[in-house]
Amino acid sequence: MKIFDTSGQQCPAPLIATKRALRESATGESVKVITDNQNSFNNISRFLKDNNAEFTSEESNGVWTLTIRKVTSANANADPSAYCTNDVPHFTQGDFIIAFSSDKMGDGDAELGHLLMSNFIKAILDLDILPRKMVFYNRGVTLGSEDSPVAGKLREIEKMGVGLLLCATCAKHYSIEEKIKIGTMSNMFEIVQVMSSTGNIIRP
Repeated sequence: MKIFDTSGQQCPAPLIATKRALRESATGESVKVITDNQNSFNNISRFLKDNNAEFTSEESNGVWTLTIRKVTSANANADPSAYCTNDVPHFTQGDFIIAFSSDKMGDGDAELGHLLMSNFIKAILDLDILPRKMVFYNRGVTLGSEDSPVAGKLREIEKMGVGLLLCATCAKHYSIEEKIKIGTMSNMFEIVQVMSSTGNIIRP
């Protein structure tokens, strides 16, 4: 049985992992999804009920384990973000995403570009209206590495309810798969889906 451990992740990351678990499973197969966030547990449960998935759950020391059985091919079709409730209610999310294709901002001096990108990400924390999601591809995925100077800030942004999607192919290319400790490792189809379903895309 496959296990998808989303501990430490905020909505919609656990929901996206649940959707992936269902998509990658055959009808009748069971998977486990683990979350340590009650809000995410509630959202996942609602998502599964609406999509006719059979599941049981158990809780131990603030960690919820859902055992899910895929019963129809329709289980993976709904949009997970529609089931998210904001973990930080005094913030709102706008109809925009931020797409990072580089670890620096602009095409001039590299040192300045890295400084500007760091300041840009720090500034997101002060926004009253947060992005719906942030996607990272090409060299932008290195921003999510545990030794990145902005990894801590990205973790804070994720805790505020912003979904972070990182290109798995890109992480593999830069040999940093094991260093990615935030967000959700994703594929280009999912990234394209996110980018095509938003009103505005900001590219720093």
